[in-house]
Amino acid sequence: MTDEYTLLMSPLLQTADFEGSEDSLQPIEAPQSSDESYHDLVIEAHRQMMRQLCSQLLGFVHVQSHTFFETMVIDVLLALGYGGRRRDLTRRLGRSGDGGVDGVIEMDELGLDMIYIQAKRLKPGSAVSVSAVRDFVGSLDAQHALKGIFVTTGQFSAAAHAVVRAVSKKIVLIDGRRLAELMVRHNIGIVASTTFQFKSIDKSYFKKSVLPLSNKSALNQPIV
Repeated sequence: MTDEYTLLMSPLLQTADFEGSEDSLQPIEAPQSSDESYHDLVIEAHRQMMRQLCSQLLGFVHVQSHTFFETMVIDVLLALGYGGRRRDLTRRLGRSGDGGVDGVIEMDELGLDMIYIQAKRLKPGSAVSVSAVRDFVGSLDAQHALKGIFVTTGQFSAAAHAVVRAVSKKIVLIDGRRLAELMVRHNIGIVASTTFQFKSIDKSYFKKSVLPLSNKSALNQPIV
């Protein structure tokens, strides 16, 4: 049983490392017994596989054009429900002289509530400069905007987060790790290949009928 299970799980146990993470995938030993232990093993293997998938996904995103990245960010935000998932309420503005704003999502048809977007494609592991975050805040001031989302394939430093906390505007910073997780969750650039279900005995079903006392011992007998 153990050898067969290890062979079955081996495609999920390839060693990889998510960019910027100290943890790396480690081989997982199959448990000796217990359905719960097998359940935990599969969950851990899936978690590690997802980390590897996110790392690969960022690699694909990084080699695309700026135009693709800006459009992709809008796709992700629409999948999250912004703009009522209506593409006609979004605009990609990324171009020379865009004032540090790459896109906008109208939260209602009259444009009374708007979210401005900055999308910066960096090498995974690179950090967005604090000045870039300050420039985005300044761009929101110029647009008289109260809400903004700054998305990058890289990371944000503690100083960048401090800049955002210091202003009254509502600004969300989404780094590469969070971006990849959102893309996987909402199937942006992702397709499901295999789905597993964990099943267990529905004891309530068997409570509908009471077994004679002489037959109860049969529950503990092995099936030949």
